[in-house]
Amino acid sequence: MRNSLALVFCLMAAPALAHVTLTENSAAPGARFTAHFRVGHGCSGSPTIALTVTIPSGVSQVMPEAPPGWTIATVREGARVSAVTWKGGELAADKPGEFVAAMTLPAGSAQLVFPATQVCKAGQEEWNETPMAGMAMQHPAPVLLLAAAPASVQGLAIGDPWFRALPGNLPAGGYFTLRNSGAAKAMLTGAESPACGMVMMHKSENKGGMAGMDMVASVDVPAGGSVAFSPGGYHLMCMDPKPALKPGAKVPVTLSFQGGGKLMAEFAVRNAAGK
Repeated sequence: MRNSLALVFCLMAAPALAHVTLTENSAAPGARFTAHFRVGHGCSGSPTIALTVTIPSGVSQVMPEAPPGWTIATVREGARVSAVTWKGGELAADKPGEFVAAMTLPAGSAQLVFPATQVCKAGQEEWNETPMAGMAMQHPAPVLLLAAAPASVQGLAIGDPWFRALPGNLPAGGYFTLRNSGAAKAMLTGAESPACGMVMMHKSENKGGMAGMDMVASVDVPAGGSVAFSPGGYHLMCMDPKPALKPGAKVPVTLSFQGGGKLMAEFAVRNAAGK
């Protein structure tokens, strides 16, 4: 119980996570795609007043939409839109928001990276680190994986899935073991659940004697092997948990894999002590 209370106090004292992410993590090459760039919240308590997203090479026919009260500015390289800025509005520091742009994706399998600059009334954040499998990042850029066909989830299995529910509206940690009995490596790229406003993947690490936590964009699951999502290592972070996420309940979680494959499991919800 002492350890679980320590975890509660650590999360209460930890800085808020304001990542800029794409709500969709994979799409078909060459498709017409609507991107939803999600801002978690402001910069250290300061409201967001602008967001600039750089459009990667090969993406064309970009058509951004302005949320009510916001305006749009674009940068062009010839006929192609290379960057979009939403500005003129204000997003409260403790509220998430979405900024939308339709676009045509390039042909062929690829990882598209959309570096983003979040400008706040006080300060700004650069979300520009290129995600790499298993690499912990403090400022990851939004990323979209293109794959020609949905990946097979044959051979993948989820063991002992559960969430640790914490008091109030604190984020809940998600834990499980992902086993791969197949002959090829799989890459876990994200998760979603109706019980969470947003689900992110994180990795806890000891940094110079201090506990730290970074977001990861993907996790490799080796052929014939497994990866554990457990306290102190990889874990899911359920942001803005909904009323359904309460001890004793079970909630659905869908894991997404490179290529479009998906795997669903019911996660048991336990209390702060993990019971």
